Amino acid sequence: MPDYRRMAGEKQESQVSYFLDRYFGHDDSYRILNNLKIEINGFTSQIDHLIIYKAGFIVIESKSIQGSVRVNSAGEWERSYKDQWFGIASPVQQAAMQIDNLKALLRDNSTQLLGKLLGIQKGFGLRQYKTVIAISSSARLDRDNIPSDISKHIVKSEFLVEKVKELTEASNSGLKSFAKSEPRFTCDEMERIFEFLRGYQQPLEQSLGSDIKLAGSVVEPKKTQNQPAIRICCKNCGETSALSAQYGRFGYYIRCEKCLTNTALKQPCPACNSSSTKTRKSKSNMYLDCLSCHQSVLYAVEWGAGSTSN
Repeated sequence: MPDYRRMAGEKQESQVSYFLDRYFGHDDSYRILNNLKIEINGFTSQIDHLIIYKAGFIVIESKSIQGSVRVNSAGEWERSYKDQWFGIASPVQQAAMQIDNLKALLRDNSTQLLGKLLGIQKGFGLRQYKTVIAISSSARLDRDNIPSDISKHIVKSEFLVEKVKELTEASNSGLKSFAKSEPRFTCDEMERIFEFLRGYQQPLEQSLGSDIKLAGSVVEPKKTQNQPAIRICCKNCGETSALSAQYGRFGYYIRCEKCLTNTALKQPCPACNSSSTKTRKSKSNMYLDCLSCHQSVLYAVEWGAGSTSN
């Protein structure tokens, strides 16, 4: 017999992954990971969705709820099913435990993930750790009686993008005064953290049909076999050798050392010609990941190299 409850949960996670990937997958101010399993100090936690942004992390707990939800003053959760009420574990407390494990994991690996500032090793202690509970759009929320400190974490799936933007707006703006006092990750640090945590990502097993196969970031990109590296050139002078990959306000680009022109490092997928692609850095290599066919193709230019790769 099909496990409909599990299938509904996986469908909710896929929908949340889809919203995150669609609106933030092409923005280099964010890194999106789904279905992480972290084990540390004898404790295991499963993170449905994790957003890495310049000031820290957002842990998103997905909940598939078709009936009503209510939370009392003690923070205890209940959901209705066929006119009956059942107690459920608090997803806010679940997310809090997940954040504790995430902090411990990052703390134990801070020297390989973060650089130094004025000769002092940077850490993860002053970063932001946010919690969002994303519930099914069909759920009914008793907002009037949910404690405000809990209600602020809860959003329906269709409002998740706005919630993430609200939580990260200040950290992504160099004009905000708080950014001067709170630490922010460099581009290289964000990439190292993303690559490190990606090793904890679990495949999402589902048999829900192709209409639910929504999130490109859930499926690990596959390296294209026998696919030549993507050759690029300066848009101004056509130079193909004296180029170096860089990162700026509008994402990755190549800098021409001959005419000093910048050219966006953005291409359609050479395998399926889809424009739904994202440029990714891994160590000194640059890759083009396709969110449509899930192929990963090497660029024929390296990070800050000044010459193309063979």
